[in-house]
Amino acid sequence: MFLYPIVITEPDSNKMPDENYAPSGYRIDRKELEAILGPLEADVLNEVYEMGKPVRVREVYEKMKGERKIAYTTVMSTMDTLFGKGILDRKVTEGRGGLLYVYWPKMTRAEIEKSAVKHIMDSLMKNFGEAVTSYLIDMDNTNKGKGRPKED
Repeated sequence: MFLYPIVITEPDSNKMPDENYAPSGYRIDRKELEAILGPLEADVLNEVYEMGKPVRVREVYEKMKGERKIAYTTVMSTMDTLFGKGILDRKVTEGRGGLLYVYWPKMTRAEIEKSAVKHIMDSLMKNFGEAVTSYLIDMDNTNKGKGRPKED
């Protein structure tokens, strides 16, 4: 089997984070990451964040199988999908059974949220600009009135 060389780059603090994650949809009935990712993708990503280090698919699978019935290949394909979306990064490393991927978050939760909000707002402005602008002005005026004592 031929492997292409893999280049691993360290995060550059002077470089703007990759804000090219554009959600394929937005689910108004869901909370947090589930509003822009599928429930399984959000759960897998949350496990990766909680582990706080580069992780193998097996580690995420072992943690998740204690919480729900799930197959190793499901976790593997979900992590591959998150890699394809630019949310996780990975490198090939050698393990006991041969070569395997190690994954880590490419973006923080805040960066994912900011990128998603930007893309969603850009789309709303493009399609409903006047209504969005009017709504945001109304919301701003409403929020300015909160917390102020009523004048008699």
